[in-house]
Order: sequence, then C-alpha cells, then structure tokens
Amino acid sequence: MPRLRRRRVRPRGDDDGGVDRLSSLPDDLLRLILRRLDTRTALSTAVLGRRWARLPRDLPSLDLRVGDVLPPRYHRALAIRRGCHPGHSTASKAVRKLDAVIAQCERRATRAFAHGVTGLLEAAGADEGDDRRRAKTLRLEFFLTGEESGCAVVDRLIPAAIGAWGVEDLEVVARRPPLLDDGLAAGYTFPHHLLDDELHRSRLRRLTLANCTASPPPPHRYAALAELVLRDMPASTPLATYRALFTARSPLQVLHLISCRCAGKERRLVISAPHSQLRELVVDGCSFLAIDLRALPALERLACLTNTVELRYGAVPRLTHVTLAFSSEKSAWEHDELDRFLDGASAVESLVVRLTRPSRWIVARPPETRLRGLTRLLVADVPASWDVTWPRLLLLAAPYLETLHIHVARHKSEDEKGREISWNLLPSRKFRHRRLKEVVVAGFGRTWRQIFFVRYLARVCKRLHRVFLFYNWCVQETGLWDWDLKQQSDCPWSEEDKMVIRKQIKYGKAWCRPQLQVIVR
Repeated sequence: MPRLRRRRVRPRGDDDGGVDRLSSLPDDLLRLILRRLDTRTALSTAVLGRRWARLPRDLPSLDLRVGDVLPPRYHRALAIRRGCHPGHSTASKAVRKLDAVIAQCERRATRAFAHGVTGLLEAAGADEGDDRRRAKTLRLEFFLTGEESGCAVVDRLIPAAIGAWGVEDLEVVARRPPLLDDGLAAGYTFPHHLLDDELHRSRLRRLTLANCTASPPPPHRYAALAELVLRDMPASTPLATYRALFTARSPLQVLHLISCRCAGKERRLVISAPHSQLRELVVDGCSFLAIDLRALPALERLACLTNTVELRYGAVPRLTHVTLAFSSEKSAWEHDELDRFLDGASAVESLVVRLTRPSRWIVARPPETRLRGLTRLLVADVPASWDVTWPRLLLLAAPYLETLHIHVARHKSEDEKGREISWNLLPSRKFRHRRLKEVVVAGFGRTWRQIFFVRYLARVCKRLHRVFLFYNWCVQETGLWDWDLKQQSDCPWSEEDKMVIRKQIKYGKAWCRPQLQVIVR
C-alpha cells in the first residue's frame, strides 16, 4: 500500500507575494498600535516607509529616557559595584574595571540620546503645515556627565517642543551618575532665556524639574502654568527661592516639593501670600525644619511627608484635607506635642496622621487647638510598640468627628511593649462624644490595650453605630488624602472567639450597648 505524504499547507501571505498587510491597515488603527509602544520603538518605525514616517508625528506623548539605551551589562556592573564592601579599596583593579565599564556605558548612552534627539529635531524642522508634530506631553531623562552634548541638545529640544509641537506637560529629569559624589556633578540649568516670548509662556501648563541647580522658573512669567513639581533641589538653594514660588502673582494651583534642600541653619519656610491661587501643596522628604503657613487663602489640600519639627497654620480658611507623615528613625526631637503640627488647623475636615518611630515620642497631652471641622480621621501605621490608645488625644480635640480609622502595623518586634498612657491622670473622665458613628481598627490583634480602647469608645460615644475589627487588613492609599482598606489574609478566629470579642466590646460592668454593631473579620 503506497505511503501517504502529509501535504504542507503554505501560509496565505506566501501566495500574495509578501504583501505588507500591516501597512494596509487604516491610519487610525496604526496610530492606536503606535501608542501602545514605547517612544523609542514607535519613532524607529519611520524607517519602514513614507507613510510610517508620518504617523509618529501624531503621538500625544513622547518619552525620551537615557535609561532605555543603557545595555544590560551596565546594570550588572552597577549591581556588582554597589555590592562591594564599604571598606574595599577603590584603587583595586576589579573596582577600577567596574567603574570604567559603568562610565563608558554612561558616555555612550549620552551620545546615543543626543544623536536621537538631534535626529528628531532635524526631522521636525522639515515638517510644515499639517505635517508638524503634535505632542502634548514630553518626558526627558538624561545623564549629567562631563560632556555638554546631553544638556545642549535638551536646551534645543525644549523650546521646539513647546513652541512648534504644542507641548503642555513637560518633565525634565537630570540624572546624576550613581557613583559620582553630589558635589562633583553640576545640576541642569533650565533654559528660561529661550522661553521668553508669548508663545512659549502661554502653552506650558505642567512642569516637572528634577536636579536643577538654578532657580526654578518664575511662575508669573508663565501665564498658563498651573502645576509645578520640583525634585532634588540642591542644598545651596536659598529659602528665598522657595518663598518666591508662593508670593509671585501667577495662576499656579499645584506645587509639589520633593526631596528639596535649602541653605542656611534656620531652614524655616514662612509662606505669606495673600494673593496666591495655590490649592494643593505637597512637601515630601524636604529639609525644612519648620513650615509656617501664614497666608494661603486658596489652599485646600496639604501633605507634609517629612520630618518637619513645627507646622503652623495661619490664614488658610479653605484648608480641608491634611496628611501628616513623620517616619524617620532619627529625628530632631525626642518628646513633642500634637500642637506643633495642628496649631491653627481648626477648619480641617479630613486628617491623615502617620507618626511612626520605635518609641512613642508624642506627649500624652490633648492639643489645645480645637479641631471643630474634623469629621474624618485616619491614624495609619501605628507601631506595635506604641500604646494603641494614643489617638484618644485627637478624639478629645475633635468634638464633631464622625469616622475614625486606625491601622495597627504588624512587625516582627510585636513583643516589645512601649510606655502605656495613664489616662487616669488626664482630666477626661467625664468626656462624652456625640458625633462619632463609625470606628474601624485594621490590624486588630485582640490585645488587652486594643480591647480597652474600643470599649472606651463604645462607652463614651453615644451615637456610635458600627465597629469594624479587622484582623489582618492594611490601609491602601488612594491618593494623598484618601484611603481604602484591603484584606491581606483570612481571620484565624472561630465564631466562638468572635462572639467573645463582641461581648467584650458591647457590655461593661455599669453600661451596655446591645444595639451596637460589632463586625469581626
């Protein structure tokens, strides 16, 4: 019997003589494909043909990063170099070889970045009319090396992007070489002098600058600039530079200061800007020792995520959302009061407090400031070594509080117990709260102090309806001023254990709250 051969089925594309089916797609679909690619890959499609060369001009966002052209051996060499023992001699042959490889990769990446940007500018210069590039967002990242090619080409690109392309959102990140000391690498100087005409000043709406040694752009010169983000400002920056951001008459509404340092020993940032339109202020990881908000009439949201020793509120009538986070292991204080961070914040409606440190440094004294506008309070990441009842200090100062959320952090050192607060010594035995409706304790471990605190709330809060006790839940931030709760694992307690917890919360010797809902999960 003859042997049957399996016939090979040829792809249909072979019968068509190698027709490019991808190029036959409509332009709108090709643009959708290009938007899902990174900028470097999308721009490289221009070599496929005339039609492909025209399509990348419609990309709404351009992301040009020097990190995209760094080879894998750069990251391997950098990881090995960082893993060297601190006492290892920098003059050894192996260390010198690693440093040479890292420096060579950085130089080549800088040249490739400059060459790519130059080609982009030359291609854009040949475009006319409707063929001009239309991009709304531009993100740049380059190395601050000894060569001037990287900074020079960025100085050429920024005016062209804002003036000819219509860029409204600009981010400039100048990366310091990781093995170079801060004092040996100069920062990037933003080219204000090249943006001096009305066309450039009226388009830029959002600006992010990282590692710039010169003064930030004066906001009053940019008629449309609504959001400014400054990162990694050097320690030589005078305080007057930061004050000018507030006092200038400008449309600036959002200001973020991230890892910014300042000159001088006082380091007290006094803000008095009665004509400012600023609505959102974020201070994250900065070196200011004190922040005095004397006058910011339009301010609505404040986030202070640094180790500021003192924070005072003056004329801020619209301030409703405040987030405070102090988490340094070594801070400038040992014992302090809540008034140093809440003095004058009587109109705040939503407050997030994250005060963490191995030992409790908050003095057991209620703040003198009455938080009459406060309705929502989150006390996040309470260390296990702290007395979990310390938020009671805030409860005494907030008579109109309606929602209280507490998150107890779980650490390996849970057995370490800190000092307990002697509430009998405080004048609050007859305290009654008539607005609190909901209490949530995430990370509830069924400790004696936790049960004691929740029983206290059930006894003194007459309008308390619901109490949620979550065993292994954490706080998930949704932005800087809002939060949600997320379950990490199931509760190991049986139904009998949960019933015992409910009875402990709802019934005391001389009082009972049978209508109170206690949910244990």
